[in-house]
Parts: sequence; structure tokens; C-alpha cells
Amino acid sequence: MTLAGFVGAAYLFLDSRAPAVPPPPAPSPVAYNSDGLSDAYDGFRAEALELPTGRGPGTVSLRVTGPGGPVTDFQKIHTKPMHMYVLRDDLSGYQHLHPDVVNGTWTAPVTIDDGGAYRVYIEFVPFGRPEGADPTVLGVPFVIAGDTSMVPVPAPEAEAHAGDYLVRRLDGTADLTSGTQTALQFQVLRDGRPATLEPYLGAYAHLSNFEVRTQGLKHLHPIPTSATGAAPPDGVLAFHAAFAERGDKRLFLQFRAGGEVHEVAFTVFTT
Repeated sequence: MTLAGFVGAAYLFLDSRAPAVPPPPAPSPVAYNSDGLSDAYDGFRAEALELPTGRGPGTVSLRVTGPGGPVTDFQKIHTKPMHMYVLRDDLSGYQHLHPDVVNGTWTAPVTIDDGGAYRVYIEFVPFGRPEGADPTVLGVPFVIAGDTSMVPVPAPEAEAHAGDYLVRRLDGTADLTSGTQTALQFQVLRDGRPATLEPYLGAYAHLSNFEVRTQGLKHLHPIPTSATGAAPPDGVLAFHAAFAERGDKRLFLQFRAGGEVHEVAFTVFTT
């Protein structure tokens, strides 16, 4: 694998056909990944300097320290040195952000629509790690006080809509088997025809996978793109999926089409 995979936040690559399941990628020489449920891992720590305190526009500002002190640059993962996610503990309110370094801290604007317990996740690959090494994922919690409208995690569905686009899970609502390598495939359609997909963050789509029980991010392996790197005429997205534990997973899929980024979510159950 030539790029850092996500720990639960995996980038999808597109093939020009619905692919057979190739052999899983060779594991990284060293496993650096974590699940984002701790603010410290492998010598790195996230310190929250500013977090949202109420509904509406706010700011997330985190200082990241490593073995040598504060760190303000990392290897790029799909065009960005850091990816940031915000999620409420009922698996709603998902946001995918790209912080900038401001006065030595990783800072991004965020808007919170409702109360509840939230977590900020950051994902990065420090310089010096071997090619293909998994990223480190750290997380810090915050709470928005007041009335909260909790959202139940939806049951598995075979289709999801984003504006004019329909995304189909090609195996319907089939359960997956824990500990088994498989391919999870989606097709993006518009007006009943395969959509024309556009590059997004150096690929054609992006997927974040959260464990419903713990809200932890887990690693998914992408299936390599075609040799030409062209968008597939059938709009099919595919990636390796190997889940260590049984239970519900909540998948957030983002893709670019018609000049805009669209988002859908699926629930997947593993036995």
C-alpha cells in the first residue's frame, strides 16, 4: 500500500469494474495506528487548547507534542498533513475537517448543531516512519450542555441518498464476518446511471469507519486504483474490509461529483 490507510478512516480508490477480492495488503513493518479513544499514543499527545462550548460556530485548537516537543508538520495523507473528525457519541454530527497551524497549534473552525458528548479525532503520520505505515489517531472529548436530541443508529440499508445521487451497497445489507478479509463495494448513480466521479483529496472517495459500541476508528485497506487512475465508468468504489470484532459499524462515505463533495452513511454489521 503506497499511502497511509485510515484507522477507521480509509480512503477509497476506484477501479473500472466491480473487482474480485485481491490478496490483502502486506501489513506495515510497525503498527502505529490507534483508535482515537486516547489523547496519547506512541509518544505523541494531543492537548486541547480550545474546544466548542456551545451550539453554533466554534473552534477546535489542539497542540500536538511528540518525543521532541511540539509538532507542526507531518507527512501528507492524501494532500493534507492532518485530518480531523468530529463525532457525537450517538454516531451523529460527523464532520471531516483539515486544520491549519495557527500560532503553533492545529486549528479548524467547526459548527455544532446540538448538545451532547462529542469527540475530536486527529490523524497524522510523523516524518521518519516507513512508507505505508499506518497513521496515528488521537482523540479528545468535549461536551455541549443543554437539551439534546439523540439520534438512534440506523439499521443497515442497501441504499443512501445525497442530493441527486444514489449510493448502493452492492452486497445489499449482508452481514460481514469478523476476522475475514472481504471487499465492500459501493456504486454511485445519478438518474439511474453511473455518476461521473471527480478526484477528492487525491483519490475518488473517502471513507471513515467507526465502531458503534466504542466510537473507535478502525483500519480498512483500500483496493488499488486502475493503472490509468481514471474514474471508473461504472461508478464503483471498493475497499478491503477486515473487522476484528463483531458488532455494528457506522461508515461515512464522501465523494466528489458535479463540483461538490457529497456524503452518505451506511451501517454494517459483522458477525
